[in-house]
Amino acid sequence: MKNRMKLCLVGIGTICLVCFFLFGPGQTGTKSVDKYEYSEKYVQIKELYGLLDFYYYTSKEWEEKIKEQDFGEILTPKAVAWVLEQTGSTEYISYDEKEKRTIDRAGWNEIYMQLLDLLDEGAAIQKTDEVILKQEGKTLFCGSGSYELALDELPVEPMTAMGFYIKDNTIIGVHSLKSESAVLSNVYVKHADSGQLEFLAKGEQYAIALAMEEPQKAEGLVCDLLWEDGTIARVQAKADTIQGDLIAVNEDSIEIEGYGKIGRSAELPVYKTYGTVEEKAVSDIVIANMSVEYVVAGERVEAILLAEPAQLSRIRVLLLAEDAGPYREDIFIRSNGVVRMKKQDQESEQPAGTMIKASECLGTEESGFICLTPAEESGVLFLCDAEGNPVSKGYQGSMELRRYPEGYTAVSELAIEEYLCSVVPSEMPSRFETEALKAQAICARSYAYIQLERGDYAALGAHVDDSTNYQVYNKQDRDEKTTAAVWDTAGIVLSFGGETAEAYYFSTSAGVTGNGDAWNLTADPKYGYLHNGLVKEGGGEPDLSDEKTFAEFIAAPDASLYESAMPYFRWNAVGDYTSKETQNKIRDILTARKERTPQDIVFLNRNKKQTDNIKKFGKLQSIKVAKRSVSGVILQLKLKYKKGTVLVGNEYNIRALLGAGVTELVLLDKSKKDSVLLPSAYTTLTPLENGTYAMSGGGYGHGIGMSQNGAGAMAAEGKTCEDILKFFFSGIELTTVSGEN
Repeated sequence: MKNRMKLCLVGIGTICLVCFFLFGPGQTGTKSVDKYEYSEKYVQIKELYGLLDFYYYTSKEWEEKIKEQDFGEILTPKAVAWVLEQTGSTEYISYDEKEKRTIDRAGWNEIYMQLLDLLDEGAAIQKTDEVILKQEGKTLFCGSGSYELALDELPVEPMTAMGFYIKDNTIIGVHSLKSESAVLSNVYVKHADSGQLEFLAKGEQYAIALAMEEPQKAEGLVCDLLWEDGTIARVQAKADTIQGDLIAVNEDSIEIEGYGKIGRSAELPVYKTYGTVEEKAVSDIVIANMSVEYVVAGERVEAILLAEPAQLSRIRVLLLAEDAGPYREDIFIRSNGVVRMKKQDQESEQPAGTMIKASECLGTEESGFICLTPAEESGVLFLCDAEGNPVSKGYQGSMELRRYPEGYTAVSELAIEEYLCSVVPSEMPSRFETEALKAQAICARSYAYIQLERGDYAALGAHVDDSTNYQVYNKQDRDEKTTAAVWDTAGIVLSFGGETAEAYYFSTSAGVTGNGDAWNLTADPKYGYLHNGLVKEGGGEPDLSDEKTFAEFIAAPDASLYESAMPYFRWNAVGDYTSKETQNKIRDILTARKERTPQDIVFLNRNKKQTDNIKKFGKLQSIKVAKRSVSGVILQLKLKYKKGTVLVGNEYNIRALLGAGVTELVLLDKSKKDSVLLPSAYTTLTPLENGTYAMSGGGYGHGIGMSQNGAGAMAAEGKTCEDILKFFFSGIELTTVSGEN
């Protein structure tokens, strides 16, 4: 990166902007005085260093070249002529060359803008007028963002407006100490009286002195604050609003129920106006569950007001395509009854059995959607193949088919409890005891509420997808027993510290659960309910971090562990990592997972320096367990290459990597399985001959939170739903949510 400009005090220590008095006519020198400050009457030679480093030389190189010319300390026509000569601009840029001894600020600004127009092809330098909110050290927080200040001792006052030259988020120069006009857009005015304005902007609250004739007309509104000649001049309120549920949001538009897609401001501030008035983020809006007020101006949304809590009642599920991606070439839908189809403002009814084809309904529109809703309460919708044969279970609620440039998407929308009725049988067999099914329902509900608030798929108008990425949805038929478990626990969630807990669960334990360190969760106190513990009556907290101790635990398990008879409780595998095909597969996995979880995968070259890829690492020579948790799960693998080393963390990454070479997997019941992903990261790793490894492990899944088979065994022994949940999660309470958040 090029060096940034600094205006320096000539002399000892303090670096500051220097002000020079000019002598009268006929005098030939300059003289510095005790006071040093920015001036409109001249430009210091030192200011050129940073301002010119967009062209060919770095600021340091410009400094050395300019010093060689000995132009003095103030910009003169002679210095300007030299700069134009150096940049090849003499023939293209004109300026006043009369017998001025100095070039004033306005004159230099005009010359400099011509230089930028001519030479700054990449627009590296930005000229901008900024409202200054505050200063912390050398960082200025302004209306359009925060910038580092390369100009030491620049006289900066909060709540004023100045004109800057900015490069790489650094202020490298000043074109005006008093901006002629600047705007602080879309602030929320909390309080206004005849002498002061209090407002929210950029995540903080500010106050500014301002005389207003009718301050009450701005209070409680989103406004633009306008500065003139460096000081605040007036307030412009934005009173036009619309209301509706937020359905989808992306970088340039949002979709509002009843209005469709509307353009949005780049920053789109969100202000919570009930309870404690504060600024929030777009991600805090629970899509499809929150009546929101939108401040509009022209043809776009400028800001969002949250006037009431979310009503957590509906969930929107993205139905993934066969390739596990969100987009499909086309979508075919049938229903067992009459279907109401809505497209924009038009509604129609389709008879039972009618094939509804997304490409026909949406045509060639670049974007658009239709909403399908069964007319009868018992009606369901089926995904079909091109011949009309159902390829899915029936979906309750409505279905939205959308067109994007990448293809079509299907989003299922329904009440949360109805959603859970299709999740629980997909996640836990209905043959399990009722109390285990109820525990599963509460975990699934808690997890769903967390995902509602996150809105990971907000850009596609959904909260979650229907896969194991979140919770498996509608892959098994609804069952009377699992449905009863959902309704018997309706509204009940796990809470920890007054907040809904993210209730993780997995299939089968190795006889012990983890505290989340396999996902790097232990540093966050909100996950304090996760713990290491033996899955047996009375629990227990073993330390299995030593390789020998863990191997003994796997080899000679305690028969009193709840899942000791389950097929996946113990398994053995053999992995061969020597073939070119497997080594290439491992490289692909490392590259993909490095992009997905960069903090968990570290590439070190032969000099132990971090690098971006492993292209030059050569052949994989060995794999070793570098670190193991007290619960026994592998926390880090060390892969030794001929010319480098890779450290791999995160249980999923470890399972994917080891699974790439598995040639045989034998379960406790002697059955053999094919597995791309190792069943769990609770395993030993013993090198054999010819680059193969023996693995003895246990469990199926990530091992964090509630073991489903463990819950089933506990319920079979007479444990209640609450007993089960409080066994697997420490310090939690079962609370009933009202539907508000």
